[in-house]
Amino acid sequence: MMHPKIHIACFVSSHGFGHAARSSAVMNAIYEQWPYVYFEIFTETPEWFFSQSLQAPFACHQVKTDVGLVQTSALRFDLNKTIAALDAFFPFKDQLLDELAEILLKRDCQLIIADISPLGIAAGKRAGITSVLIENFTWDWIYDAFQTADGRMADHAAYLADIFAAADHHIQTDPICHRKTGVFRAPPIARSPGLSPDETRGRLGLSAKDKMVLITMGGIPEPIAFIEQLDRFDQEIHFVTPGAFAELPVHGKRLNRVTLLPHASAFYHPDLVHAADAVVGKIGYSTLAEVCCAGVPFGYIPRLDFRESAALGAYVQEKMRGFPISEEAFISGDWLHRVHELLLTPTKPRKIDNADNGARIAALHICEILACEKEIIEVVTPDGGVIGAAPRKRVHGNNQWMHRVVHVLVFDSRQLLLLQKRSLNKRVAPGKWDTSVGGHVDCGESPLSAAQREMKEELGISPEPPQFIYQYIHSNDFESELVSTYICRHDGAISHNSQEIDEVRFWDPGDIETRLGAGIFSDNFEDEFRRYKAWAFGPV
Repeated sequence: MMHPKIHIACFVSSHGFGHAARSSAVMNAIYEQWPYVYFEIFTETPEWFFSQSLQAPFACHQVKTDVGLVQTSALRFDLNKTIAALDAFFPFKDQLLDELAEILLKRDCQLIIADISPLGIAAGKRAGITSVLIENFTWDWIYDAFQTADGRMADHAAYLADIFAAADHHIQTDPICHRKTGVFRAPPIARSPGLSPDETRGRLGLSAKDKMVLITMGGIPEPIAFIEQLDRFDQEIHFVTPGAFAELPVHGKRLNRVTLLPHASAFYHPDLVHAADAVVGKIGYSTLAEVCCAGVPFGYIPRLDFRESAALGAYVQEKMRGFPISEEAFISGDWLHRVHELLLTPTKPRKIDNADNGARIAALHICEILACEKEIIEVVTPDGGVIGAAPRKRVHGNNQWMHRVVHVLVFDSRQLLLLQKRSLNKRVAPGKWDTSVGGHVDCGESPLSAAQREMKEELGISPEPPQFIYQYIHSNDFESELVSTYICRHDGAISHNSQEIDEVRFWDPGDIETRLGAGIFSDNFEDEFRRYKAWAFGPV
């Protein structure tokens, strides 16, 4: 039988590469937590970008997910063409939503992550699947800024505001452009590098004395007219320019003091950022986040007609190192006289790992949402190795998928054993007396942590850490469980969960012995009690 995977859909705005970069970082962080996930990615961002960025398994569906702004270059957009594109795309057609809902359900998607893609939220509503919105701005906020110049934007802004508000969960990531109250917040989200700076610089053929300046304009090509100026510049400075040279092979072209690269190059963009001594480029989300995590100076080009640019620039000034470069100075190459100033800007310590990266924080929040809403259970081997996961309702009823549970035997100082009487609403063994504490091990949780959590949830007690005594496999026609059993002592008050438990009381083990097989106890407990006796007193 195939090992079950958790399918998560990710709808990504293809307005540049920034949203795909942020989504990739989140997907990788989820995969680190849950190595049994599989991502269904819906976007117009080219598949090579995800192949280069993702460690997690995925399938890419080429779907237009939003409009954004129709750009004529990396720094400019066309308002009339944007409005025409919005008119053609919104409101969403029922046929499109029905087709996407069918795909999502057929692929067994358990959750939808939407990186400012309104289509993901709308398709999730149509399919009845929970959605999580990730953003540092939303399109309705962007379009609101143009209503004075062109009233045609008002209807689109209002329509999208309603869709974004309908997301079931909401994560805002720094730098936040329009802060919402009561919303989960994460630090900047950036992809982590795959190589060390020295390895990347070695692949570029740079010497130890070379200063590397990365010139990056994001996912929309921007012609660079000052290549000759770069190539004649200071002999100790080497410029790397990815993205504007689509006709070049993947390893690019080396001039004297310049390396030209296509977007789909042999170099991973975060590797280039972390290898650089300074970065110059358009101020977009993913570039800012990656430069921030690398801790290098940033000569950033504000986009004056883009509403989010001011908030991003303010973040650089407050939290990072660098200064603005005007659009005119960049295009003409007049900024080059400030390169030495940029390189002398003090750097911050590099943050190579994900410990302080917003991707990990957002991923943990998303995993918690999914684990709680779907009761995701890990599928394990007989020795406890995790090989997959699925919602509880699918694991129960399939005895080929073994899952982990914990039991705790709670004794008092008189050596009486606490039992709980299961609620009559329980699907399994309703109204029967059962083990003191029992429950599933959550995704990523240790059995000991699960035992302590279940004692608190079921009985309201937090005794000294319980002692592990044995492990066994319990299997029947309904399910297969890998049971870890613990033992502890408790003489204090008990406040049981009345929704799960009708009654609790301490039993004399001798009374339990005489009543085995009389239909009073659950089958699971009778099996547990026999195993406990064998452990405590040896085989009879």
